[in-house]
Amino acid sequence: MSVLDQEEFVELRKFRSKVDTREVEAILSELEIEARKNVIKTALIFVYANHVEAVTRNRAFYNLVGAILEKYSPKIGVEGVKELILNSLS
Repeated sequence: MSVLDQEEFVELRKFRSKVDTREVEAILSELEIEARKNVIKTALIFVYANHVEAVTRNRAFYNLVGAILEKYSPKIGVEGVKELILNSLS
């Protein structure tokens, strides 16, 4: 079973038309940079605080993105998870 078939990614695909993929990509890129300096939880807090307006507007989506990053980044890295998220939204 592929990672993209996991429940979290199936749920993520429901947000395709509800989020701005350029905004998501910018946030994920910033997260990728921060995750090199800090653990993923700290990076999420820092980056989400910088983009509080977008995160508040799509709270359920960004909660799901955070959960996906926390679950899968130790296994396939933040960059791999970022690509999977972006592919799921396109």
